[in-house]
Amino acid sequence: MAKFDAIIVGSGACGGWACMALAQQGFKVALLEAGSAVETARDFKHRFPYELDFRGAGQPGLLKKHFRNSTEYNYRIMIDDRDNPYTTPPDKPFNWLRSRVLGGRTLHWARASDRMSDFEFKAASRDGYGEDWPISYQDIAPYYDRVERFIGVSGAAANLPQFPDGVFQPPMALNCAETIFKAACGKVGLPATPRRVAQLTRMLNNRPPCHYCGNCVNGCDVGAMFNTVSSTLPPALRTGNVTLLCDSVVSHVMLDAEHRARGVRYVERFTNKTVELDARVVVLAGSALENTRLLLNSEPRGLANSSGVLGHYLMDQLVGAGASGFLPQLKDAQIRNDDGKAGGLYIPNFNNLGGPRNAKFIRGYAMSASGGAAMFPMFAPALPGFGSSFKKHVKSLYPAQARVWMSGGEMLARRENFVELDPIVKDKWGIPVLKIHCSHSDNDQALYQDFFDRAQGLFHAAHGEAIPTKPFLAPPGSLFHEVGTCRMGSVPKNSVLNSFCQTHDVRNLFVFGGGCFVTTGDKHPTLTMMALTARGCDHLIDLARKKEL
Repeated sequence: MAKFDAIIVGSGACGGWACMALAQQGFKVALLEAGSAVETARDFKHRFPYELDFRGAGQPGLLKKHFRNSTEYNYRIMIDDRDNPYTTPPDKPFNWLRSRVLGGRTLHWARASDRMSDFEFKAASRDGYGEDWPISYQDIAPYYDRVERFIGVSGAAANLPQFPDGVFQPPMALNCAETIFKAACGKVGLPATPRRVAQLTRMLNNRPPCHYCGNCVNGCDVGAMFNTVSSTLPPALRTGNVTLLCDSVVSHVMLDAEHRARGVRYVERFTNKTVELDARVVVLAGSALENTRLLLNSEPRGLANSSGVLGHYLMDQLVGAGASGFLPQLKDAQIRNDDGKAGGLYIPNFNNLGGPRNAKFIRGYAMSASGGAAMFPMFAPALPGFGSSFKKHVKSLYPAQARVWMSGGEMLARRENFVELDPIVKDKWGIPVLKIHCSHSDNDQALYQDFFDRAQGLFHAAHGEAIPTKPFLAPPGSLFHEVGTCRMGSVPKNSVLNSFCQTHDVRNLFVFGGGCFVTTGDKHPTLTMMALTARGCDHLIDLARKKEL
């Protein structure tokens, strides 16, 4: 008899939710995490740069080589690329940001929590490109409600069909720079609203509201921002139904003679001992690409891959150079703690919504704008001078710095963007790593160029002094919103999962996370990933009660 009712691999946004949902329904759950445990009050020490050995930049050479996109504050909760490599063709770079730690990327995510709409779910029906999702907004809306009520999302109603409203706590107030940009949006006819973030402005489930310390991406020590460790894991553990296994690097999903999932094989991170664990149901809930890597490594052609599409249709969202500079209205103003909040001004997509189509591209993008004083004035190294006069000049510009950036631009799903197992390179535990093949399409390029021009125009409308910038679309992966490679669909011949994130080929195997996405849309993906997980867990529980798993 299986020791566990369910094994869940991964403890991030989806793994934490699945663990809570199943444990509260009486499932005996094993939650496996490849990284170490973390305690927020013990492990997140928020300090000023002058209190750190390397002033926040980290030991010279260490972070750039081995902990990319990290700082001295947070590199311990990021992945070490020495132990966990991946490969790409020389001419197709891809930036894959990962975390192996209890809570995963929920410990340092951007917290943007936007609902997708039928403009995303039924995009193919609108413009003829690609495939529709096998669900509609009506199918997922109740689960958006459920997730938002539990995690806490601060925001404001916008009454825009392409940007559905949700269950909100009061929004974070706009700062001076954002107020200026909002007025500029009114001048140029762009919609604008406070950014919706999974960060509390009111007490919720014994979690305190944000105290605006500005350390969100370094790990929230009080739980004001949603993360697994502060939000979903505590109620899961209180059930007494959860066995937490950290430092457990899963390598395979194991099958029985009837081609059903019977458990997983993992390697103990520090001993290299191989362990097998049995369960009635297996749930993969890591990042999109780690889930797919595990499926590819579990059978020669890939587990649950009768369609042949496993690994294909990799997408990120578009990001690149925007507009940055200074708002002269704010020069020499009092310096405030402007980076102590996670919000900002958000400009929902306004392209291809039913009126005249943009002749240059299909789909659309969203923008954000913010500014003011921040912990690190990134513009300062580019200024001439030194000494006291230099410091005074920096301080005079400090509250006036501002930027407009691309919150998310839709990258089209294309079969030729895919991942496979590298035939040579393995990680520290002998598991084949991913080789990632991904590049931008002509549509991606045209969409980005339109954003760049709009961003420059918005900065001008705000009477800003923009720093001269050339258009530059960053390599795929740079927004860290990788999705796809394990897409859902109505029929097994062109998809891996059904609409409940259950594999077509293996009835008791579920895959939660961004891998199921059919399109990226312009919304940050985490809220949709969690809503799909909540929906999939309801289906899993129902099937288990009917003894159909």
